[in-house]
Amino acid sequence: MMCSLWNSPKLGRTTAMKTAIFLFSLIVAICGAKVYPPCDEGMKCGIVAPRSTPNLQFSCAFVEGSGPSAPKGQVFFLHGNDGPRSKGMFFSLMLELAPLGYDVLACDQRGYSPGASPSNYSAYHYDELVSDLFHIVDASGFGDRFGGKFHLVSHNQGSRVSWHAIATRPEARERLLSFTSLSIPHSDVFSDALFGPALDNEQAESSQYVRMLVLPNATHVYDDRIFDVLCRKEGWPTPEACQRTLWWYNGAIDSGAMALAPMMPYDGAAKFIGIPEDVVRNLTQYPTTGVPQTARVGKVDEFPVLYACGSADTSDLCKQAFSDESAELISDYKYLRLGLCGHDVLGCEDDGQRKELERTIVDHIQSVYRGMPDDSVSFRGFGTRVDGESRPRIKQ
Repeated sequence: MMCSLWNSPKLGRTTAMKTAIFLFSLIVAICGAKVYPPCDEGMKCGIVAPRSTPNLQFSCAFVEGSGPSAPKGQVFFLHGNDGPRSKGMFFSLMLELAPLGYDVLACDQRGYSPGASPSNYSAYHYDELVSDLFHIVDASGFGDRFGGKFHLVSHNQGSRVSWHAIATRPEARERLLSFTSLSIPHSDVFSDALFGPALDNEQAESSQYVRMLVLPNATHVYDDRIFDVLCRKEGWPTPEACQRTLWWYNGAIDSGAMALAPMMPYDGAAKFIGIPEDVVRNLTQYPTTGVPQTARVGKVDEFPVLYACGSADTSDLCKQAFSDESAELISDYKYLRLGLCGHDVLGCEDDGQRKELERTIVDHIQSVYRGMPDDSVSFRGFGTRVDGESRPRIKQ
């Protein structure tokens, strides 16, 4: 993918290598670095169509829990800007959890499912994406079982959507049994690093590419630069298809879920994308001085949270300070730093660290049940899965 950059006559080898690594991480953050399969062996794949949004049909994959512990609980997986068929990034973890008794569900979200890709900007406001989360969970049948409670595992912008749900929807605090946030710390901590008195210059500089992604009709700006540099490489067939996924970034800012850093000199990926600063200043709809986060999450006391990140992530930096600040806001908190992984922690090329992450996520979910009589989910009012309700409402 990056071979043309390695030999660029305009860049020294060291600068080219740093820029290549930065751009690769950015592409992973925006569009995903892998081509995911639509389904996998042992899974039931089909459509979930919430009654509240009948015009949206989400492509989903489900595995019913099995083994002596079944039925034990249910886990929903929420991707971010991870490329076409992003639900596939969770398949390995889903197939690991199902034999432990967990019903597991992952869906291609709004803008990623062919049947749920509106062409209007406002459809990608984070309040809409949060509603999708609960609409999908309930339409699949998860809302009927275990008292409607479930575990949530999210990555990238999916983690930001999850944090926004916790900030704005009381039912999130009532229904979540555990939350795993991959690549994103507590969202108040991350936004404070982008804007305000606690601004972290390194993170703010690393986030300058967002300024380009949120421009009006960003994929067409500067002769389709973003589409040519980022989207086309990851399999998006048209600028319009890719644009829907970039509107997630606008939705994060417009909803108050994520701050936008003030404009700073370009470096790394923003410099490589190459939309000139004067073009961005002329076209941007946001203040060049930055935008604050307004939908604050605050303290989280209701369920345990795991934050895992890769130290080689050059988009959402994996800083000890971000973990320390998150720990102050989360009563039951775990942190895993993966020294050999980048932004796509579940796709980490180091097998040992990828497996360590999967084990940690499984243990995080399992820890909720420790100390309960007979390891039963009926303890503490979690409810049980009724046999007649065990099949999800997924149309194949």
